[in-house]
Amino acid sequence: MRVAVILTARPSYAKLKTVVAALVARQVDVQMICCASALLERYGKVVDIVRQDFPQLAVTECYSTYEGANLITSAKETGALLTELCAVLARFRPDAVLICADRHEVLAVAQAATYLHLPLVHLQGGERSGSIDDRIRDSITQLADWHCVSTEKAKYRVYALTGDWDRIVNTGCPSIDLAKQALSDPPVTLEELGGSGPRLDLASPFVIVLQHSVTDEAEQAGAQMLATLEAVGEISLPRIIFWPGEDAGQEAVAKAIRVWKDQRPDLAIHTVRNLPPARFLKLLTQCACLVGNSSVGIREGSYLGVPVVNIGTRQAGRERGPNVIESSHDEGCIIPSIEQQIAYGPYPSSPLYGRGDAGERIAEVLCGLANIVAPDRDRDRAISRPTEA
Repeated sequence: MRVAVILTARPSYAKLKTVVAALVARQVDVQMICCASALLERYGKVVDIVRQDFPQLAVTECYSTYEGANLITSAKETGALLTELCAVLARFRPDAVLICADRHEVLAVAQAATYLHLPLVHLQGGERSGSIDDRIRDSITQLADWHCVSTEKAKYRVYALTGDWDRIVNTGCPSIDLAKQALSDPPVTLEELGGSGPRLDLASPFVIVLQHSVTDEAEQAGAQMLATLEAVGEISLPRIIFWPGEDAGQEAVAKAIRVWKDQRPDLAIHTVRNLPPARFLKLLTQCACLVGNSSVGIREGSYLGVPVVNIGTRQAGRERGPNVIESSHDEGCIIPSIEQQIAYGPYPSSPLYGRGDAGERIAEVLCGLANIVAPDRDRDRAISRPTEA
C-alpha cells in the first residue's frame, strides 16, 4: 500500500509524526510530500526534522509560498500549491492521501486529491476555531472520503456535514501521542533550545509566548501582539517567545516582537524559531504559563496540564479543558490572567483530545483502505470499509 502524507506547516507535523511512524512499522510505502511554509527557514524548516526522524523515506518538496503573508498571498498560495501538487500526486498515484487540519494550503491538497480520484483521509475535521479556518476545515471535510476526528463532538459535526457515519472514526489527536511521550522525556536544555537572547535557567520558572495573527483581524495583528508583549513584560519571569506561523498578518506580528525586544534590553527575552514537536511539548511542561493564541495550549496543553492564557478569537469555539483562562487583547486583562495561572500551577491531565494512541488507530484506518477502489465524487463505485479503530 502507498500513502501520500502531505505536510504544509510547522504545527501540523506534531499531528502527523506518530501516524507516519505507525505506517512505517506496518511496512506501508509512505510518500512524504512537504509543501509551503514547511520548507522555509523562517518558519522552522520542518522538512529537515522530517528527514532526521525518517531518513528511510523519500521526501518530495513542493514550493508555493509567496512573500507578504497577507490575505492575497494566502489565496495565491492555495492556487500555486494546487498546480504543483496535481503533477506530484498524478505521478505517485497513492492508494490514499492523508491531510491534516484547516490551513489554506490544505484546501489545495484536498482539491487535487479529489479531482484525481484519490481516496482522501482528513484529520481533525469537525472542530471549531473561529475565522475563515472553520469554513476551510468544513470544505475539506466535504471533499474528504474518510475522517479521523479528535473528539466526540467533532464526530457529530462531521456527520452533520457528510451524513456518512461509517466513514468517521474518533481516533483522538495524534499530537497527544507526542505529549504522552514528552512526559517521560528528559528536560529541554538551553543549548537544545537555541534561538537568540540571554542565557536562561530552564530549571527555574519562565513564561512561553506563542501568538499568531488572526486571519480576519490581520490589520490588528501587530497591535494585538504588542499588547501581549507589554503584559508579559510586567511579569517577573523570563520570557521565551516563539516566532509566529505563516498567516496573513504574520509580518506585523514578527515586527512587533523585533521592535519590542530591541526596546526592552532590561528584560530577559529569548526568541526561538522552532523546536521538534516532542521537544517543544516537553518545554511546555517546564514552563510556568503559556501565553498567546496557539491551539497547542488547548489541545496538547490540556493533556499536559499546562496553565494557559488564551488571548483573543483565534481559538473561538474550540473545545477546551480546565487548564485555559480566556483573555481579550487588553493588557489589563492579560496580566492578572497570567498571574492567576502562575499561582495555580499545573492542572490535572485531561483526555479531551485523546489518550496517546491516535497514531496507531489512524494507521489502522489507513491500512483498512488497502483494497479500496478509488471513488468518484458521486460515490457510485464499490468501496470497502476500513477496519474500525
